[in-house]
Amino acid sequence: MKPELIVHCDWSTSARKRWIAAARLSPTGFYEATVPIPVGSTDSFFSRLRERLPVGAILAGFDFPIGVPLAYAERAGFARFPEMLLCLGTGPWADFYKPAARLDEISLKRPFYPRAPGGTNKKQLLDALGLRSAEELLRLCDRPTATRGNACEIFWTLGAKQVGRAAIQGWRDLLAPAAREGSISIWPFDGELSVLLASAGIIVVEAYPAETYGHLGFPRGFGKRSREGRRSQAGAILSWCERNGVVLQANMAAEVENGFGDAKTGEDTFDTFIGLLGMIEAVCDPARCVGPQDPAVRNIEGWTLGTDPARIRQRPAHREVVRHPGQATKEFGRETTPANTLPEQGRDRLCPACQQKRFVRWPWGWDGHAAHGCPGTPGDTPEERKRNYRERYLA
Repeated sequence: MKPELIVHCDWSTSARKRWIAAARLSPTGFYEATVPIPVGSTDSFFSRLRERLPVGAILAGFDFPIGVPLAYAERAGFARFPEMLLCLGTGPWADFYKPAARLDEISLKRPFYPRAPGGTNKKQLLDALGLRSAEELLRLCDRPTATRGNACEIFWTLGAKQVGRAAIQGWRDLLAPAAREGSISIWPFDGELSVLLASAGIIVVEAYPAETYGHLGFPRGFGKRSREGRRSQAGAILSWCERNGVVLQANMAAEVENGFGDAKTGEDTFDTFIGLLGMIEAVCDPARCVGPQDPAVRNIEGWTLGTDPARIRQRPAHREVVRHPGQATKEFGRETTPANTLPEQGRDRLCPACQQKRFVRWPWGWDGHAAHGCPGTPGDTPEERKRNYRERYLA
């Protein structure tokens, strides 16, 4: 099933550098892309999307990380990212979104560092978080492929490639409020994309324009920061759109041919549009909408839409987390089994309501699936659907 509306946002800590590109599904089955525009207020972002498409599935992609690395999650006691998202910035996690200014301020509950440059390095962050190497601050989908390098470490907040501050803004101001309201579902945590799209809701995914560069045939180092560099790829972009049935409005085609102009925002609107093409490519090829079955990916790390798991350099051999026998991890005020516990035999099973979503540790992960993604669960609200699901299958 194709979503009727696809949007991709190039995110930044600066509101003037946040842009959104959109494509609408035509009656003939093609997507028509429009010129990127500023994102506007984050408070009304999802409600404005729903105004554009009152009924039907909306796929919303963002180029900031949606998930945390396994090694960090194990030490912090996180088992699932959606539940973690609801608690960050509150209670014991009140300082989570405040980048540490000093070494003694870095902790598992305050992992972003540093607040400002000067006498700082990544080893200080790693040591304070109890991690062995910078690779442990990368999720599986952040690792390099044959066509792109690795992403920046998620909690590092300096440099051109840093994603930490964008993650802070995106989680705190956009995703967490919408998740609390139950107005979004997040792939892959809340279920398979095909099932989520069938629910006709707003589905949030992580997108990575740099991944799409290779899919469109861009050479490495083509120079996306300059108009000439962007214009050098106009032919590849237009040819790809023609081959894949993507229709560009006249002003959008002119933007491509013009290298997205001389303005400082040209790089941002370029990436916004390229990210949109990557999302269109993925939804038109279901094989690109499937993440690894790795429980760490499905529960805590997340995945970038359109990334081929086979092309990712695998994570290093996983270290054993030392705990006393029988010790549990305390996650947000309740006792749970450790986040890296392997599935028990016989507990991997399909959702009993829809027979489509596969739980890797039944009933692990049923909550978000029942609320937003399960077509076999009745109810008018997320809470009602969760209650019905619980009464039918978990009583």
